[in-house]
Amino acid sequence: MSSPGDYHLLDAAIEPGEIDHDDDGLLCQLITVTMTDDRCWMHPAIAHITAEQARELAFELLALAEHADQITHARRDQPR
Repeated sequence: MSSPGDYHLLDAAIEPGEIDHDDDGLLCQLITVTMTDDRCWMHPAIAHITAEQARELAFELLALAEHADQITHARRDQPR
C-alpha cells in the first residue's frame, strides 16, 4: 500500500569509488542503496553501507518478508 510521495523503488549497486574504513580501520568497499518514488516527487534517499551492514539488512528484510507472508496467509484463511 502506498500513497503519493512514498519511497517504494529500491536499487543497490557497487560503485568502485565509494570506499571507506570499517571500525577496525580497514579499507572497505561500500554498497550504495537508493530509494526513490516512481513519480520523482521526493529526492532519492541514498545510503552507503558496508558489506556487513548489507548482510544484516538483507537478513532483516528476509525475516520480515517471511513474517509478512505468514500474516497474509493467516488472514486469507480467516472466514469473511
